[in-house]
Amino acid sequence: MKILFDIKHPAQLNLFKGLCNELRNENWDVTICYLQRGKLPNIIKKEYGGFTAIPVGSSRGTRWSILWDGNVKRTFAFLELIRKEQYNICVAASSIPLALAGKLAGIPVIQFYDDPERKRINAVNASLSTQLFFPPIVKKDRKVSVFNCLKEWSYLSPRRFQPNEQVLQQYGLAPYEYVFVREVSNRSFNYYNQPDGIISCFANDINTNTKVILSLEDKSYTNRYPAHWTILQEPIADIHSLIYYSRMVISSGDSMAREGAMLGVPSVYCGTRKMKANDLLIQAGMLEHLSGFGALSFINKTIENKFDPGKQLSTRNNLLEQWDDMTAFMKEQINRYKI
Repeated sequence: MKILFDIKHPAQLNLFKGLCNELRNENWDVTICYLQRGKLPNIIKKEYGGFTAIPVGSSRGTRWSILWDGNVKRTFAFLELIRKEQYNICVAASSIPLALAGKLAGIPVIQFYDDPERKRINAVNASLSTQLFFPPIVKKDRKVSVFNCLKEWSYLSPRRFQPNEQVLQQYGLAPYEYVFVREVSNRSFNYYNQPDGIISCFANDINTNTKVILSLEDKSYTNRYPAHWTILQEPIADIHSLIYYSRMVISSGDSMAREGAMLGVPSVYCGTRKMKANDLLIQAGMLEHLSGFGALSFINKTIENKFDPGKQLSTRNNLLEQWDDMTAFMKEQINRYKI
């Protein structure tokens, strides 16, 4: 059986990683296609070594490049590749180019996504794909089904992830004695309507007595942040262990804010998008959505409080009991199309 995965954003890298390894071990012929965008090609080479990895399309961050290079040209490239390699099934996390190519080629395309707010995109994907899967934040219909977790759980579940404290040594860090900050670029489609450098606007007012490590997507913004902050250089070895052992997570991107929450770390999402996937965690008291200077009071208070590792473990164990094994769920859906 031949299967194609499309990865167009760093947040999707880990979603499919465990699944791809399991399928390969079960003698599936697995191909990883990826968008040539930013650091993604280098991270693919590192995280998916040993797989057949094929660049399909590109994006230079402009609206025209996203439309033409990242969608139109990408659709034709997918169609040519599918017809040439005769894949049995394709899998993605919201990829209209792949869905259209699969529709034209007559092969099933299933997608796992968590953003029902993108109504027009989801409507197109639903019309072109065989099936769409979302967390329990949508209504089911003929083309839309539900998995009982958030997609980040596929690699953050205690069944899939165990933190490695030794990773901290190369940064001179001690467990729970530093803050993890993630600042996304607004040059991607998801964040075009978001102001750039959101956290940089109040970075100097964050408690200066605590170490801070910064995952900065656009390194041209380096001088906007306090000089004592440590800026990480991608690709980062075991970034989720760095998040797990942090005192708190502050992120202008939604994915990493959710990751922090699922790792049992007090987490603040500072971006502007309101998302139902975030609401699941907010309602459970695991995530805060506070924008701009409105986040400062909560951030500084949390930094001053002693971290509770026991609460972290109980949070993760509760999720383990309540939620699906996302990787097992995806594999079950894929196997429905096994010949």
